[in-house]
Amino acid sequence: MSTLVSIIIPCCNSEAFLQEAIASALNQTYSNLEIIVIDDGSTDGSLGIIRSFADQIRWETGENRGAPLARNRGIELAKGEYIKFLDADDILLPDCLEKQIVQANQLSAGRKAIVYGDAIWVDQHSQPIRSYPVRPRQPEEDAIAHILANSPLTSCPLHKREYLQDVGGFDPLLPRSQEHDLHLRLVLAGVEFVYYPGSVYKYREYVDTHRISHRGYSSQGAMFYFETLQKHKQIIEAKTDKPLLAEVQKILSQRFWTYGRGVLREGHVTQAKEYFATARQLNARDCITGNIPYPILVKLLGPYWAELLINKFRTLLKMLSSTAS
Repeated sequence: MSTLVSIIIPCCNSEAFLQEAIASALNQTYSNLEIIVIDDGSTDGSLGIIRSFADQIRWETGENRGAPLARNRGIELAKGEYIKFLDADDILLPDCLEKQIVQANQLSAGRKAIVYGDAIWVDQHSQPIRSYPVRPRQPEEDAIAHILANSPLTSCPLHKREYLQDVGGFDPLLPRSQEHDLHLRLVLAGVEFVYYPGSVYKYREYVDTHRISHRGYSSQGAMFYFETLQKHKQIIEAKTDKPLLAEVQKILSQRFWTYGRGVLREGHVTQAKEYFATARQLNARDCITGNIPYPILVKLLGPYWAELLINKFRTLLKMLSSTAS
């Protein structure tokens, strides 16, 4: 008998796309599956859409607690050996599970690994947009450095429920990039991410102020991501029991710098200085992230004045563009 796969769909006010997401799960060419929808306190028409699928899916609803806890609840309810996460605004390709189960079965017995594929990036109208292809790990590349820099999107991997349970699922405190944190902890637990080329789902990218990924960097406090990155640094050191590799230091330094720029733009000057100082401690030469002329301006004027000038330049360009039109 084929292996059971659980598709877990967290939902919060997703009526615009939810029906298409659930339908894509139901229309899989792989038949041995269960679909679990966790409604996270929706106040729109999402519950009506969920109910319309009747006994084709399993579902429950509760107060709004965030996507990580909704996914973790799905893991608790799941019966499948494998788990596929699907956000309520995304779409699984019809052969996604069939293809990835075949790939997973090709892994050698005893190999602690999961498979993952590519995503097709689309807008809110399902039209293709610029995508960011997955870069597979190279034979001699450090697994931690690779997953830090090239973590796949949420629905790219086919997870094993056992491995998710071993690391405690998603971190409920993270408002964004929860899959990156999960994937890092899986790698630190010895799980190998094995890439197979080929698209497995459509990832919808669009501007919506209600989306978690579009909230401000300081929505949880200006130092939230500083503490998160410090936690990642500490767990990497604890799990490996050795100093950080130079490549890992470089990647973390660039993360500190990127988040520092984010909180600086939101007016948290003092806190941004701590991000920048830690970035420089990790890798003074390669920590600065941003397009030319930003790195040059930072070296000449410092990050505060560099950001100020860049913002004024962008404002001027918008004014000139508006005048010309």
